[in-house]
Amino acid sequence: MSGAALRFNGIGKEFPGVKALAQISFEARPHSVHALMGENGAGKSTLLKILGGAYIPSSGTVQIGAQIMAFKCAADSIASGVAVIHQELHLVPEMSVAENLFLGHLPTRFGVVNRGLLRKQALACLKGLADEIDPDEKLGRLSL
Repeated sequence: MSGAALRFNGIGKEFPGVKALAQISFEARPHSVHALMGENGAGKSTLLKILGGAYIPSSGTVQIGAQIMAFKCAADSIASGVAVIHQELHLVPEMSVAENLFLGHLPTRFGVVNRGLLRKQALACLKGLADEIDPDEKLGRLSL
């Protein structure tokens, strides 16, 4: 099948004593929307962690466009344009809204966080979504 934006081909993942995924194949075409659903323990998170570079598959391949990808870490997948948003909220209440938005990807200049660029990028993310939220406010001071 040609024209897939993303393809899992025979993905398997084994942990000591546990076969988490076996022969998972799936493809998504460009500009399509999909939902990954299943019971707890069905392997949804494991499959997405493979896509996001957190896990290396025991078997099979991940293909993006025409290229087979072999992500060794999350930074590899991000560098390839893949971002996985996990369902669990991992936030740092002591940090600002802006810092939480870009957690792990803070803009830097000469190894120091570029606060001006961080604020500008955060305002762009919040525009139209949550205009009343100050990106400099500590996250822990806000209501859910």
